[in-house]
Amino acid sequence: MKFGASTWLWTSPFDGSDVSLLYKIAELGFDCVEIPVEDPEAIDPETIAAALKETGLQAIVCAAVVGDRDISSSDPIKVQAAETYLQACIKLAVTWGSSLVVGPLYAPVAKTRLPTEAERQAEWSRSVAGLRRMAGVAAEAGVRLGIEPLNRFESDMVNTASDALRMLDEIDHPAIGLSLDSFHMNIEEVDFCKAVERAGKRLLHLQVSDSHRGVPGDGNSDWTGLREGLRRIGYDAAVSIESFSPDTSSLAEAVCIWKRFAPSQDEFAKRGLQFLKSWSA
Repeated sequence: MKFGASTWLWTSPFDGSDVSLLYKIAELGFDCVEIPVEDPEAIDPETIAAALKETGLQAIVCAAVVGDRDISSSDPIKVQAAETYLQACIKLAVTWGSSLVVGPLYAPVAKTRLPTEAERQAEWSRSVAGLRRMAGVAAEAGVRLGIEPLNRFESDMVNTASDALRMLDEIDHPAIGLSLDSFHMNIEEVDFCKAVERAGKRLLHLQVSDSHRGVPGDGNSDWTGLREGLRRIGYDAAVSIESFSPDTSSLAEAVCIWKRFAPSQDEFAKRGLQFLKSWSA
């Protein structure tokens, strides 16, 4: 099992202008770095690629699906915006040697309301069709996509591993799988172990923080169940810490992080990594 950290833990957006963050993440002892792509056009891909090569960090691309990037929409302009964005994420993954693009690819974060059943099914069907197209693009590039369930306060479409698996069954493409996040699981899943078992070999990536988005090990998440589930399916990919800084994050308001969980974000990462190594042993 490899351990990673998201650049969101320190800053947002990360565009490569301060590439020293990647060297810090490597020095802290991480194997991987999760790079969220907020604005593909603002990113310096080659500078980041050079730093990844020098540090030996394995990159994982995290999609920031927000605003008009809506593959579930009935508006073709929004669907095109989503597909153009995901194609850019796939291209960046290739540049950075990443085999994965993960995130809530099916609909924008915070698209929450109470649609009719007909509206819900229509959006679901458009997401399935759009993600099948995107899986084809990813496959040609040698990249896989991982759809991430979000909690009910951030999405009304895919909230649990079972929801995601139902979508994957309908998409029916080998280049798309599942990415889980223990923070969202803590809200939506009844049993961590069973959720991971259901995901099985389709689980491509795992993000973790604790129940309050704080340092892993400091909250009330079911770490024992999570570990047992991962062992039962033979999971050997990355476990990546994803949380956010209240200081320099453009997402602080969106994710409602108003206070520190540790004296510094470096301390957050150190303690989190220490816990994860002990937890997985």
